[in-house]
Amino acid sequence: MHKIVLKVYNWIIFRIAWFRGRFWSLFVGEMGTRVFVLKGVVFASPKGIKIGHDVSINHNASLDGHGGLKIGSYSMIGPNSIILTSNHGFKEPLVPMTCQDVVCGPVVLEEDVWIGANVVVLPNVHISRGAIVGANAVVTKDIEAYSIVGGVPAKFIKYRFDNETKVKASKADFNRYKIK
Repeated sequence: MHKIVLKVYNWIIFRIAWFRGRFWSLFVGEMGTRVFVLKGVVFASPKGIKIGHDVSINHNASLDGHGGLKIGSYSMIGPNSIILTSNHGFKEPLVPMTCQDVVCGPVVLEEDVWIGANVVVLPNVHISRGAIVGANAVVTKDIEAYSIVGGVPAKFIKYRFDNETKVKASKADFNRYKIK
């Protein structure tokens, strides 16, 4: 009985998340099909955000499109994660930081990227295909394909696969898959 209730609950939650995705598709720059947006997600400057197919954005995530944000297909963004494409300027010593220009830089998540819970991604970062960012990490620089990173600032931990498998994975076509 418990498994049935859980299955029904998840079906309802993700059906609502799918409707949220459809709603936000009216405002973001581009959005693919089967995008799931859970409760409490914030889209700042949504016109600067492009999202692929089969993407899941977990509750309370915050996505900033001011400097340009691209999220590849089959990616997952964990709860409470923040992706920033703009930040306060602070280089002018004689000007208060609140009065300095906003500094922008794009963020790219290629396809099949997993951003863990409570992750912060800063502007000018490119996260390559198949990478995993561990919970609570702060990403300040580019991440290689199929690598696992974690920490503050995020550092390389290991690759998901050996070199031969990485080559095969880089050629994989995910188009036959759909989030259930």
